[in-house]
Parts: sequence; structure tokens; C-alpha cells
Amino acid sequence: MPGAGVALGDNPVDTERVYMSHWKRTLAVTATAQMVSIVGFNFFTPFLPLFLPQLGIRGVASITLWSALLSGGSALAMALTSPFWGVLADRHGRKIMLVRATFSAAVIIGLSGLVQNVFELMLLRILQGAFTGTVTASQALVSAESPRERMGFSQGVMQTAIFLGVSIGPLLGGLTADAVGFRFSFLIAGVVLFCAGLLVLFFVREEHASERHTARPPAQLWMNMRHGLATPGLLPVIGAVFAVQFSMTVVLPVLPQFIEYLQGPGGHAATITGLIFTGGGVAGAIASMAAGSLADGLGYKRVIVMASVVAAAFSVPQFFVNATWQLLLLRVGMGFAMGAIMPSAAALLGNLVAPEKRGTAYGLSGSATSLGFAAGPLTAAAVVSIGGIRPVFLTASVLLLGIAVWVQTMVVDFSADGSARSWETDPILSEAGKHPAAHVISPRPVAVTPPRQPRSGPAPSAMSGRQRPGR
Repeated sequence: MPGAGVALGDNPVDTERVYMSHWKRTLAVTATAQMVSIVGFNFFTPFLPLFLPQLGIRGVASITLWSALLSGGSALAMALTSPFWGVLADRHGRKIMLVRATFSAAVIIGLSGLVQNVFELMLLRILQGAFTGTVTASQALVSAESPRERMGFSQGVMQTAIFLGVSIGPLLGGLTADAVGFRFSFLIAGVVLFCAGLLVLFFVREEHASERHTARPPAQLWMNMRHGLATPGLLPVIGAVFAVQFSMTVVLPVLPQFIEYLQGPGGHAATITGLIFTGGGVAGAIASMAAGSLADGLGYKRVIVMASVVAAAFSVPQFFVNATWQLLLLRVGMGFAMGAIMPSAAALLGNLVAPEKRGTAYGLSGSATSLGFAAGPLTAAAVVSIGGIRPVFLTASVLLLGIAVWVQTMVVDFSADGSARSWETDPILSEAGKHPAAHVISPRPVAVTPPRQPRSGPAPSAMSGRQRPGR
């Protein structure tokens, strides 16, 4: 849609000023809407294991298994659909995808408060995974609107919004659940998400238009996803995103039950669970804001490796805790470390591909996140069935150390100052970002022998013809 930058096109200074004002406004509104959305999601998500007994599920092993299935079903559905939504975002606009995800979540989560058995809840969780995905949609929107040199900062702001939502949602949700029950929490969550959708619909303006195309056949959409995966350096980063989400979610199904065990009979498990999630979320929000700007100068890879090691160091002692205050302190420390990892990974991904392909890239990253979200609870269920709850914390620490090793050895660093390879500074990545199939052909010129000339003509040069690279 026409903007002020177009009207001031004859004055480059005014145009630049308008652009800088626009991307900051878009970032602020999108981050606020994302925070509100995460509050809605976390109004009930941490307490699903405590809600299941009302649906007839009893016993630690059964509750952990069903918690894993509910999380896994939603995550697998999101993993299958996220790349599809990402390609549509690149073609038809990122704002409309964010609006679609937020309003879908409002309806589906509101209906979850009416379920009568665990199978109905499972169906709604699958639909939630298939039609939502606000984090991926907002990341793609902000990444496309932000200048490259502020990518770490903008993704840091977005991760701060997410961690603030994670902080506020469980606390309010826990208080609400203890006061009026879990079902009412679902209805409130739906209303909160609906308000977030209104924020995006009326106050976000997408300046950088996506490719506007008519409907394309499904085969071409899948081809775009395949080409996105073929971007040099993208797969190792997506693997790191998967592992980060895996390590974060492996403890989620057991944490409320572990807190209930530490509290003993008569304890306010939902409120304490919300308080611990809030502590970790506030710590993550503070770290995200600082780490986003720090990584722009220090390097995304270095921040991810250091933070993963620190997170592992805070995860191991959770195996030994005997009181909720000990668990709270350790989860806060771990929140600081995880808050540094997430914006660095998102910014690294954004710098890897051209702006017009970031919807597809973040969609693929969303699939990896969803698979990690599914693998974590399922792994927790397996660990609990073998050794109980406490070994799950050791499993998380091993995963975090694995992230540090993987990123250090497999991921290429993309510095904010352009000294490392990126889509903007490297012709191979730039061409691959726009035409991903091109990178499979060597970019070096290849000598071609010219056709023979008559003897009377001049002898042609052996290097007179060159094949254009990447064709």
C-alpha cells in the first residue's frame, strides 16, 4: 500500500527517516501483539498435566504420556503446515498470515474449555497446530521489515516479547486456575488471543510487499520449500533450532508434576508452577533484549555456543533439588541462558536468506521448532517410564551441550558487519537466496572451445568463450 516513503521519494533523507520510523513502529506493534498472544497460549499450556485428571487420566506415567501426545500432536501438525504457510506469506503477505494464525488460535483455544474427554482435546490440539503458529509468522514479518544491520536487535525485541508473555501468562493462568478452575482459563485465553489479532489487523502495516501472485499449483509450493532447504548453510541452522526447542520442551510435561511432588499435599501447584515459569520468562526477556544487540557485534554463533553451555550448567543441578525455591533459582538462571540463544538463532537464520524468501525460511524453521516441541515431551515420557522424573533434567543438559558442539562445528557464522558470508555479501548465497537451484552449479567460469574457423581467418583465443555461471 502506498506509504509516506513513496510521497517523499524525491528527498532521500526524508525517505530514509520515514523508513526508519516505519520499521520501528512495525516492530513495536508486532512485538506487543506477540507478547499478548503468548500470554494467551501460556494461560493454559503449562497446566495441561494438571487438567488431565479432570478428563479421567490418572497416574504419573499416564499423565506424562498424554501430555506428550497432546503436545506432540499439535507440534507435528504445525511441522507439516508451517512451510506451507511460510511460502504463502512470501507470496501473499506476512501480515495476513499473522492475522490468520492469531484468530485461528483464539477460536480453537476458546473451544478447548468445553471438551468432555481427552480425545476431543487431542483433536483441538491438532487443529491448533495446523492453523496457528504466531511466532513464525511474526518473525517473518519483522525480519522482512527490519534493516539487516538491526536484525539481531529486532529479533531480540521479539524474543523479549515472547519471554514476557511466557512470564505473565503462566502466573495469571495459575492464579485463575486455582481460583475458578482450568476450563475458564481456556475461555480467557481465547479472548486474549482475539485482542492480539485485532492489534495486528488494525495497527500493523506491511511496507515491503511480498510477491503478489495468483494461485499456484501445489507442486510449485513444494518446489519453493525444497529450494529453500537447498540454500547453502540453512540446514545446520535449522538443525540447531530443532535442538534448542527439543531441550526447552523436554521438561515441560514433568515440571508441573515435579512441583506438585515438591509442594506436597495441599500445595498450590498451579500457582507455584506459574511463578516458576514467570521467573524463567522474566530472566529470558532481559537476556533476549541484551543478547540481541550484543550478538549483532559479537557474533551470533559465539553467543549461541556460550549460552548453551551455561544453560546446561543450570540444568544439571535441577536433578538434585528438594525444594521449590531451589528449582525457582535454577530455572531463572536457565531462563537467562535460553533468552540469549533464541534471538541469536533467529537473527542468524534471517541473515542467511534474501528478504523476499524469509517467509519460507522461517516456515521451515517453524517446522523444526514444532518437531522439537513434539520430540521433547515424547522423550520425557520415555525417560519417566524408565527412571522417573528427575533424569529428565539430565537429558536436557545433554541436549544443551549437544547444541553447543553442533553449532560450533556445523554452523557458519554470519557477522552483522558483513565480514562473514551472507546473502548480501556473498554472490553464491545471494543467487541461491533468490534462485535456490542455482547454487548447485559451480560459479567459476568454464572455458568453452569455440567452433573451428577457416584456415585463412585469425586463430581464435582458447578462452574466447565463457559459460555464464549459475545457468
